[in-house]
Amino acid sequence: MVVRQEKMDYFLFLIGFFITATANTITISNVTVVFAALLTMYVFIERGYKIDKAFIYFVIAYMGINAIYLIKFGYIDFRAFRELLRFVHAYFLIKIIWKKFIPYFTKTVYILSLISLPLYFLQLYDYELMKSIIGVVDHNIPFLDYRGDWYENIMIFTLNDEGMFRNSGFAWEPKGFGTFLTLAMFLRLIENRFRLIDKYMLVYFIAMITTFSTATLSVVFFAVFPFYIFNKPASYRIISAIVIVPIMAIAFTKADFLEKKIMNEYNNRYKWVKFVQEKENDEKDQSLGRFGSFIIDMMDLKKQPILGYGSQKFERTQYNAGGVRLTHVNGLSDFMAHYGVVGTLFLLITLSITFKQWSIIYEFKAWYWIVIGILATSFASTILFYPIYLMFMFFPFFKKGDEPAKLSFDYDNRMIRWN
Repeated sequence: MVVRQEKMDYFLFLIGFFITATANTITISNVTVVFAALLTMYVFIERGYKIDKAFIYFVIAYMGINAIYLIKFGYIDFRAFRELLRFVHAYFLIKIIWKKFIPYFTKTVYILSLISLPLYFLQLYDYELMKSIIGVVDHNIPFLDYRGDWYENIMIFTLNDEGMFRNSGFAWEPKGFGTFLTLAMFLRLIENRFRLIDKYMLVYFIAMITTFSTATLSVVFFAVFPFYIFNKPASYRIISAIVIVPIMAIAFTKADFLEKKIMNEYNNRYKWVKFVQEKENDEKDQSLGRFGSFIIDMMDLKKQPILGYGSQKFERTQYNAGGVRLTHVNGLSDFMAHYGVVGTLFLLITLSITFKQWSIIYEFKAWYWIVIGILATSFASTILFYPIYLMFMFFPFFKKGDEPAKLSFDYDNRMIRWN
């Protein structure tokens, strides 16, 4: 019975994990969203768990807010129901697996990263051959053809023509792979009692380098590493400040895909803002970029500051740009324009409560670096709308006494003892 439950828990985790990776037709399908919500709900009820009153109030509030959108805009977008299902899925999932979430996540990312490395080197050796191998399923099952010939995915590995020399791992692109790696680094440091080097961290670091992702490497420099040193003795922090920080700063400024890429994107931040305003361009599909997305989303937030636009995306500026499809890459500003000041405060408060409580349960300090890391990561990826990250927002809904006491630690091996 215990083994069967463990397998089901891990299966539920993997569903949420790959939905968050958004790498193929199956994981982005509305059918998968419905299936995931219903399955987690069934397991939740079958095991006799109770729904927290806070979540019931949340659902009522969500429906009330959408009633306001109906009055304000004259219609409700179908995506509002999909969002509700995502919330339901995330809530039931964290209630079912949260005690096992850290080991599930760190081990899964480790295994898939390990698999990605030889495949990545084969990708560098013969990209077209790898495309023919990785794309064999897509090419033979039409409904699985996600993005045409320039993109191939077999769930555990992705090839993306826009990142021919970069490792996308199991995610939708190299940057997406990096978002999983940065979160895995945070959680592994908690799990291994802040050892910077072990087999998991070594694989994470190597995989991170192969992504050549500006956003995620920046998070490692400016969030993961501070989280690590703030959980070490004071003398270690001083040594790190004197020796390691300057080395990291030099590496950051010398790498073209880090500082120069950020500055280039920042300097061109008004390119698509101007285009959106003028609505004149021959292009049909363009990315707004991190800073362009932020500026346009803030324009929208200024128009609907309290509750935002909700799922009524066609009211947003990016969907009124002369027929051109503008792609969001800034998940944080998109979330702010989506849910307004109310939703943004909900995000900040729930993330803070979650990791502050985890810092007590798992015995670590400086929990706010994890929050900073997640927000910084979301500045470049729309991760906040997917199960793994939505789960963090619902942990505070657990009624007092529902969470366990502090977990035990194996201090000889410097590891959390998972019961």
